[in-house]
Amino acid sequence: MLSDSQKRSVSDYEQLLEGLKKVLSIAKANGNTLFIDNIERDIKALEAGEESPIIKEYLTPEERVSNDSEKEN
Repeated sequence: MLSDSQKRSVSDYEQLLEGLKKVLSIAKANGNTLFIDNIERDIKALEAGEESPIIKEYLTPEERVSNDSEKEN
């Protein structure tokens, strides 16, 4: 059985993927290849259980920890 924090993590993960897929469809409709490539790369990583390449690339480790702790509160 999943704990509350695991359920929240799964829900957050599903919401993140859903949001990325919506943004991807908009980027495709607008022909924005840079966004398409980045979003597809992010979706692929998240579906494989890996960290978001965008977050890994643009946030420092301190910002990632800070962002994670804010979600828990």
